[in-house]
Amino acid sequence: MENVPKLLFVERVYLLRSREHTHKLRFVSVDMEGEVQSNEELCSSTVIIPGRKHAVCEWIVCSGLICILIDRRIYLCNPAIHQVCELPRCSPSAFSLDNLVAFGYLRSKKEYKVVHFFYSDASFCFREIQFAELKCEVLTLNEVSGISNGWKEIAEMTPYHPDSSGLLVNECMYWFAKFHPCGRSTDRIIAFDFENEKFLTIYRPSCFESVSGLKMIDLKGMLCLPDTRRFPQSSILDLWILEDKISSTWVKEYSIDLDNFGLQDVKPFFRTLNEEIIFRHLDKLVFFDLKGNRVRRVIKCVEDSFWIYSESLFSLGSSASYIRYMIKDSFCYC
Repeated sequence: MENVPKLLFVERVYLLRSREHTHKLRFVSVDMEGEVQSNEELCSSTVIIPGRKHAVCEWIVCSGLICILIDRRIYLCNPAIHQVCELPRCSPSAFSLDNLVAFGYLRSKKEYKVVHFFYSDASFCFREIQFAELKCEVLTLNEVSGISNGWKEIAEMTPYHPDSSGLLVNECMYWFAKFHPCGRSTDRIIAFDFENEKFLTIYRPSCFESVSGLKMIDLKGMLCLPDTRRFPQSSILDLWILEDKISSTWVKEYSIDLDNFGLQDVKPFFRTLNEEIIFRHLDKLVFFDLKGNRVRRVIKCVEDSFWIYSESLFSLGSSASYIRYMIKDSFCYC
């Protein structure tokens, strides 16, 4: 299997089938030239997962696997080899809005990591929530031993409440931080180092008034903050790189005037591949070459949600269900 990066678009549809509530996730693979991979089974494949009608359904794509969270259940799917499995149940949480999950791949150990935050004590009053109650646990998957026996609770407490699903950069997971699960964002970022299982607080660039509404990206193996605070009044896109997470040192690595390239209506949602940044402009995806300071390619956007995807042969083990694949309808059922 040729492991060439592609774009993966995700479409979600709610279904009601025989009194059973289900959510259908349709994955469409497109190459970097904008051509749908019609000769590959992944071109249009679908996973159907049970869940309440109004349940929040989230997904994270990383190194060939798709982590799906719905109704406090976590699923992993490998579309390339048509496998899907439900992970062991994570710890129940006393507060319904804090069921945050992060997902990433540690290349040095060839392991996938699933991170879950939860409140363990149901006795506190809502207005008196203390962040000492917030806990974190990690589930590990590797090709040798498969899924670990259970979730491992992290001894150290996180100082803030995560305000995002997390981003893995160079084997360290990052989240924006909030003081309270229903409160305002802080000017800080939480980092979790998988090697020593310690949390670290990182402060925003000094020129930022806040990081509210911003998105983090991985740019060449470093945490990057695209400064979109001035959109759409300004066409300037500044990319800030975290040079040192211990001292919270940020450097403005790039400053791009998108107006010079006819890009006046850019959506503040970015992906990166090598030295290119990919973003939406109207109904198109723009590939911007940072090194050459030029627009390399523009392709039609299939769906709003897109990820960088590389196929993987990673097996989900004996607990995985093999998806029945229907070539005619391009559907997968779990």
